[in-house]
Amino acid sequence: MAIPAHYIQELLQRNNVYDVISSHVHLKRHGRIYKGLCPFHSEKTPSFTVYPDTQSYYCFGCGAGGDIISFTKEINGLTYVEAVKALAQQSGMPLPDEDDKLSRLKSRIYEMNKLAARYFHANLNSEKGKNARIYLRQRQLSDKTIVNFGIGYATDDWQGLCSHLKLKGYTEEEMVSAYLAARSSKGNVYDIFRDRIIFPIIDLRGNVIAFGGRRMGDEGGPKYLNSGDTPVFKKSNGLFAMNIAKKSGKDTFILAEGYMDVISLHQAGFNNALATLGTALTSQQAKLIADYAKNVVIAYDSDEAGQKATRRAMDIFSKEDVSVNVLQMDGAKDPDEYIKKFGRDKFEMLIEKANSALDFEILKLRRQCDIKDTQGRIDYLTKVCDILAKIPSPILQDVYCSRLANETGADKSSIKLQLEQSKNKLYRSNNAKRSRELLKEGIAGSIKVDYRQQGNTLPKVFAQQQIISALIRDNELFTQVDSQLTEDDFTDANMKNAFVEYKKLKADGQEVSYALLCHYLEQEARQILAKINADNADIIITAGDLQMHINNLKSAPKGQNEIKNTSKEDLAKWVESLKEKKK
Repeated sequence: MAIPAHYIQELLQRNNVYDVISSHVHLKRHGRIYKGLCPFHSEKTPSFTVYPDTQSYYCFGCGAGGDIISFTKEINGLTYVEAVKALAQQSGMPLPDEDDKLSRLKSRIYEMNKLAARYFHANLNSEKGKNARIYLRQRQLSDKTIVNFGIGYATDDWQGLCSHLKLKGYTEEEMVSAYLAARSSKGNVYDIFRDRIIFPIIDLRGNVIAFGGRRMGDEGGPKYLNSGDTPVFKKSNGLFAMNIAKKSGKDTFILAEGYMDVISLHQAGFNNALATLGTALTSQQAKLIADYAKNVVIAYDSDEAGQKATRRAMDIFSKEDVSVNVLQMDGAKDPDEYIKKFGRDKFEMLIEKANSALDFEILKLRRQCDIKDTQGRIDYLTKVCDILAKIPSPILQDVYCSRLANETGADKSSIKLQLEQSKNKLYRSNNAKRSRELLKEGIAGSIKVDYRQQGNTLPKVFAQQQIISALIRDNELFTQVDSQLTEDDFTDANMKNAFVEYKKLKADGQEVSYALLCHYLEQEARQILAKINADNADIIITAGDLQMHINNLKSAPKGQNEIKNTSKEDLAKWVESLKEKKK
């Protein structure tokens, strides 16, 4: 990495960890720290913690940790250098003179995609695009809609786009990297999209990042052909028309299955509609939606596959702070067909009457069980109570118990008794799951030990981590460590590298912070140090404590075979016992 330390130092001084992270995460102050819901995994109880004193963050739920550069990198899907450049632009710093190949390739792909989108749109308006225009007219799309979405047409030429991009100065390797071209067994490149209606996919910054292609007839390969993952695009992260929906000003989004559904909805005035990109909904996409909307109406196809996808989407949204309703489209298989058959106003009424996710689940069970039959009624009530047990609101539970009593003729008190049994069953299941998770926790879970090295014991690794943590928090302790230890005393590879880089920075006259040291460490080391900083947040490591860790590093009393059986609590007691012996 060629970016000099003084540049990173200034970057860190100009960008505060709270300011950077709070623009993506709602943070609340808890004394000297801040907490919020982790943006990297689904959770309902905040475990994501920001530490202003070390300019770091750590999630006790998923283990994500780092500094402002690593946060900017992960939250935006950037390379390290791109994250540095993004922070530099935000703070008014000149960009570093870093010749980064991946960054340059990304820029080239963005440019190629823009040219390709214009090329496809021009094709649509050419003589070769006549049949494509007829197809779009048959789908009742207006000229305005076609222009707004940048819809185009890929001709049936095998090298039409490739030839166009070559004339613009792009190489075959770049076209293949952008998923605009593929290479044959003979080594020749050819257009991936041929004889298809083309839908450009645009990100939140207005960049064309990929394409979706739909065939017009019954032959010619799969119905939809979508771009594969590239340096600027991951299908699991993006959403079609999200760039428009986020500007709608509405707190409810309509989630449809395909491009045509979304485009028809927008043409009918529902500019808050969006869709996944040829894949089932992912947790990353759900998080993105949750950043902009409080409610989601799922408007998937009414066939079996669509209903299965609906249930999966409901499960994913249940982990986000999003209210979910499900559309029931009787008389049409999808939103596009429904609007054409019944009109915009009836579709809007359909949205207003959409079932809640809970009603959708109960209705599904109702269709599966014959409540006229005694056993069918028992199965139905038992399964619904299992669903109600997961609802935190006692009032809502009571309302549904009353509904079930009216629907089945069962006594409400009996239903509530069954509900309590379901809640107890859920409680035991959650406790068992939590117990299994706790077995994985503790200091041993976060320490990477190379068991091939003799003497690389748990206390030694713990001591090394504590030493580096102490040095980060108080640079004045460096003389004490440097006079007694060399890099050869560090048996853990990550901590050894951290010590080596720390010494180099001190020799260069730098004040070494966690964030600056991170610039020179691998991802694993950065995360380990983030956890150590988090664990030590309320602990002051004195010179005496540091000396204890130095002594222990040189002669650890615990053996290798004790590692797996040592809990974090027992290790803490062991450390305290050593302190007592020192007195």
